Amino acid sequence: MNTQEPLIQTVSRPAAGITATVNEVAAGSYLLLEAPSPLRTLSSAPWGGGFGYHRTIINRKVDKTYACGDPVTEMNGFLEAAGLNSEETACLLTSVHMSGLGQSHLRMDDPASAKVRADDEAARSFFDTSDSKLDVSSQADREAQSFFETFDGRPDTRGNGKASLSAAADRDSANPVNGIGAAEPATAAATAAATAAATAAATAAATAAATAAATAAATAADTGIAVSAWVTVGYSNMARAGRGLPVSALFPGTINIIVAVEGELTDEAMVNAVITATEAKAAALQDLGVALEDGSGATGTTTDAVLIASTQRGRLHRYAGTATYLGHMIGRSVYEAAMQSGMAYKKALALS
Repeated sequence: MNTQEPLIQTVSRPAAGITATVNEVAAGSYLLLEAPSPLRTLSSAPWGGGFGYHRTIINRKVDKTYACGDPVTEMNGFLEAAGLNSEETACLLTSVHMSGLGQSHLRMDDPASAKVRADDEAARSFFDTSDSKLDVSSQADREAQSFFETFDGRPDTRGNGKASLSAAADRDSANPVNGIGAAEPATAAATAAATAAATAAATAAATAAATAAATAAATAADTGIAVSAWVTVGYSNMARAGRGLPVSALFPGTINIIVAVEGELTDEAMVNAVITATEAKAAALQDLGVALEDGSGATGTTTDAVLIASTQRGRLHRYAGTATYLGHMIGRSVYEAAMQSGMAYKKALALS
């Protein structure tokens, strides 16, 4: 899937309509990312951490000696001094100067799978809005139901109108003793006509819903995919996951990763994006030749952080692994930004 490289273009404009600036204040420099509307975020940092919605994201430089007993309160004071709303802002800390910031912006306007994805979404919408639950009495129907449950990622909850399909049988078995009584011929005919009309109306409504869903899905598909990454790399406290470290190595340094996506990501896709971004970071460190004293490659530092942000509009993404277009773009953008920042840090070390 990710071999169709010509579809993906490097662009100068950040994804999600974000404006990016680097500000210098008395307390230090910081990268300021501002979105026109709140973004769904998943962050490993304590300031706006976990899942949430934020319109502003900052990556703030602090001194290597930074130590605070109550970092959340301290950060809120910094945001207030900077004129930023702490409720709308997610934050990361780094000891890397913003002059070493790396960034990469990618866009793919015409994914090859767009038409198929639109058709799949239309089919799913049709079955979701149908008045009649699938009859799963046959093996083929059971397989069909299993497919849609898997595709949709949740139990089948399509419709609750199956009782209407057995209305005639219920009427025929009516028992005069319990007060229901058999229908008169004229009444039966009227009931049959009403049932036919209702069925036709339901079919028309379902068809209209399917058409609308197909149009909406096609429109979403046409928006393509846009991904941006901002990375700051410092590895004076490099580490290898799973390898023990002396106490002397446990100090701030940090590789910070911010990824923005134009699209709708499920919770699991956002977690998947964290995995992909982390793999890309480790790959960049490997290619930069960052290694521990024993020669084994570093996978990060002791204080790394990652933040994923999405617009929650446009194409729906249930996965963000390296086999998907989205995952490929996240990996590539993070790798490119990490390499830029890592090279700048390497140069700074050589000059110090």
